[in-house]
Amino acid sequence: MDERTGLVAVFDGVGGSAAGEIASQTAHYAALQQWRRRLRQFQPGRKVLTIPEASAQANFCELLEELIYDADDQVRTEGARRAGTDDLATTVALAVISRQARAGHYTLYYAHVGDSRIYLAREKEPMQRLTKDDGLLAKLVENRIIDEENALRIDQAQTAGQLSDTELSYFRLRGGITQALGGPLPPTIHIDEISIQPGDRVLLCTDGVHDNLTDEEIEHILRSTPRDTTARELVRHSLNRSHESRSATIRAKPDDMSAVVITCRF
Repeated sequence: MDERTGLVAVFDGVGGSAAGEIASQTAHYAALQQWRRRLRQFQPGRKVLTIPEASAQANFCELLEELIYDADDQVRTEGARRAGTDDLATTVALAVISRQARAGHYTLYYAHVGDSRIYLAREKEPMQRLTKDDGLLAKLVENRIIDEENALRIDQAQTAGQLSDTELSYFRLRGGITQALGGPLPPTIHIDEISIQPGDRVLLCTDGVHDNLTDEEIEHILRSTPRDTTARELVRHSLNRSHESRSATIRAKPDDMSAVVITCRF
């Protein structure tokens, strides 16, 4: 999180190996450096970079695409050199905040590749999952094997008794992703934008959080905890769940757990 300039991201190395860690570190560094380089073009002469304002010169959706393609290239080159292998990859969920000309109005531009997610919790509205995973369940929906409603039900199951044998096999494979940075092909980057309002909370998290916790549990924590402890509480609950027995819940999954929460307070 580069709080001063409004850049937030999570990267999750694929496979949990040393190469995965190098992939995520390389992508993180590349995206941050490219963001700061481009921001200096929007804010010439400033000694301290700040959250950018919307302007005709700044197409933030194109900029997000540029950041992620550059990160992907760095994973394939510098990351592969450091790791001593080209078999490395990382997910990304990335967002930037832009201040609009109208006072007190901000836009969140966001992008992702893989299964790291972005959620929005807005007062008096149901929590929204802003991203769709590049994963098995999405592929089953795309191929019309299951519909979106059943894909969501499978993804949110807590016990084996809630699923058929076939659905349980889908659940167990849901962590498989169909693309990542550093993969065999250039990624298809999913990009969108949304206005953010006072009271909004935006969560970026890795699958170690959303695989262990249901969306309902995530929403409860986002809405019920102080803003300076929300991310820590999400990780704590995820870690506790990961230690539960499989007889208690099918969601228990040892994994890396990263969460960043933005709270809109203006």
